[in-house]
Amino acid sequence: MDNHNNNLPLILNEKRVFIIRENIVKKDLVAKLVHSICAELPDLNEEEVLSSVLKREQGISTTLDTGLSIPHARIEDLEAFQAAAAVLPNPIKDDYGLDVKVMFLFLSPAGPAFFSSHLKLLAALAEKFNPDFIKELGAMQDERLLLKSFSL
Repeated sequence: MDNHNNNLPLILNEKRVFIIRENIVKKDLVAKLVHSICAELPDLNEEEVLSSVLKREQGISTTLDTGLSIPHARIEDLEAFQAAAAVLPNPIKDDYGLDVKVMFLFLSPAGPAFFSSHLKLLAALAEKFNPDFIKELGAMQDERLLLKSFSL
């Protein structure tokens, strides 16, 4: 990947990695992840970011058959990639009936210089989060170990 600050250790931190054990619906999980990013970036309007991500989710599923859900949006005035992630030991269903075992939400800058990196990050996530890796993540009990596991 090129150097637009999209290595996972750089765009994730321990305040944005969760193990979700309670029952939750996908929309609420997306909102939790968006909140975790916006809490650290006060210049972002949380409602607008959430609306952008949820709008992107309409009509097309971002959940792969492996159980990885990758909600994402391109955000104006964002200067670097940002991400939050959740592992769900007890999968939830998305709007299309697919199991969500891991959700990796990311925001990318809307500028054209970042579009290639945006696509490369999507491809890298799909490759990294294979069924064996997702199963391994689901067994983890500590968010700090999850964060270490996420490097691309």
